[in-house]
Amino acid sequence: MIETVTVNITFCFFIFVVAVAGAGIAGVSNALYLQRDGHNVTLLDPEPPGSMASFGNSGLIAAYSCMPTATPDMLARVPKLLMDPTGPLSIRWTYLPQLLPWLASLIRNSAPERILANATVKARLLDLSWEAYRTLIEDADAGDLVAQGGMLRVYRTEAAFAASKGRELKTMRATGRKLEILGADEIRQLEPGLEPIFTNAYFFPDTYGILNPGRLTEVFARSFTDRGGRLLREGVTNLVRDGSGGWRVTTDKGEHVVDLVVIAAGAWSRRLARMFGVKLLLDSERGYHVMMPAPEPGLRRPVHFFENVAMISPMEDGYRLTTGVELAGIDAAPDYRRIRVTVKKAEELVKGLRADEQSIWMGRRPSTPDTVPILGPARDAAGIYFATGGAHIGMTLGPVMGRINADLIAGRDPGIDLTPYNAERW
Repeated sequence: MIETVTVNITFCFFIFVVAVAGAGIAGVSNALYLQRDGHNVTLLDPEPPGSMASFGNSGLIAAYSCMPTATPDMLARVPKLLMDPTGPLSIRWTYLPQLLPWLASLIRNSAPERILANATVKARLLDLSWEAYRTLIEDADAGDLVAQGGMLRVYRTEAAFAASKGRELKTMRATGRKLEILGADEIRQLEPGLEPIFTNAYFFPDTYGILNPGRLTEVFARSFTDRGGRLLREGVTNLVRDGSGGWRVTTDKGEHVVDLVVIAAGAWSRRLARMFGVKLLLDSERGYHVMMPAPEPGLRRPVHFFENVAMISPMEDGYRLTTGVELAGIDAAPDYRRIRVTVKKAEELVKGLRADEQSIWMGRRPSTPDTVPILGPARDAAGIYFATGGAHIGMTLGPVMGRINADLIAGRDPGIDLTPYNAERW
C-alpha cells in the first residue's frame, strides 16, 4: 500500500539564500512564506521572536482598520490632547527637530483626497490579511491562540458618536469594510460585561482576537525552526553589496553572504535602510499597555473605548489595556504616567474590573506619515525587500506582507499593485 503525504512547501525554480532582519510578526511571517517556497532562510534579531512590538499590542487581526491616522478631525483635537498632561498623545519636545519632516508629511496626508486614497491602499492589504494568517496558523497548529468574535467600539456620548459618523463611516463604506451600528440595548446584549453607560457602538464582525500575540509569534518562529530554518540572536550592523552580486550582512557576531535581504525590523528598519542609502520616512509611534486581572463576567471580545482612547482585550493571562501615542523616537526611556491614569479610569467602563497592575510595557510601532506600510522591493537596491511600517495594524499585516514578498521573489503575481507601498515614494 502506497501512502500519500502532502508537504506544505512549494519549490521555486530559483532557490535563494535569504536573510530576514527582524523576528517580529512581519519578519517571522516573511521567513515562513519564503521557507514554504524552498529558500534557505536565516532569521536575524538580537531579541527573542515576538518580544518587541509584536509582544505588546492589542492582539487584533483587524480587517476593518483602514482609516489613516491623520484626519482633519484628529488634527483639530491635537492641541487639546497635547495640553493634557495625562492624555493619550504626547511629544518629547527635544525630539521635535528630527520629527518635523514626518509631521509635515502627516499633515499633508490629512487632505480629504489623501485620506480616501490611503485608506483604499490599506484596505487592499487588509482584504488579504486573514487568508495569509490562516495558512500560517494551520501550518503551526496555532488555532487555539486565535478567536473570532469581532471587535466593538463604544461611545459614551451622542456628540462623540455623531462626530465619528461623518468622514470615517463614509470611508469605511467606500472601502468595503464590514460594520454594524448598534444602540444602547444592542450593546448590552452583545457585551453584558460593560457598564451600561454606552449609547452607541460600531461592531466589526470580521475581526479576530489573538489571545497572546507574543506567544503566537513565538509559535510561528518555532514552526520555522522545526522545518529547518535558522534563527540567530544577532543584530545587523552593516549591509553592503557582495562582489558576487548578493549582499554581505554584518552582525554583532559575524557575517552572512546572501542573495536577498528582507528588512522587517519594525521601527529599526529606518536605520538598516540607511546602510544601503535608502531614506525611509518612518518613525516610532510608541504605545503602552498594562495587564490586569480578568473580571467577572468579563468581556467576550476586544472593546475600543473611543472617548478614553483605549482598547481592552481579553487575553489568556488577563486583560490588556493598550493606549497612547508618544512621539519620542526609539531610544527615549518610557513614561508610564499617562497609561496609569487611563488604567484607573478603566474601572468605570467594565463591570468588576480592578486596576491592579500586573505588568506594564512600552513598545515602538513603525509608522509612516501616510499610515501605508512599506512593502516590496527597494527600487535602487536590487535584492532588498521591505516589510515594515504596519503602525497600529502591524500585527494584522505581518503574514500578508510575508506572502506578498514570497510571491515577488518567486516570480508569482501577488495580485496587488505594489506601487503605493514603495519605500522611496516620498
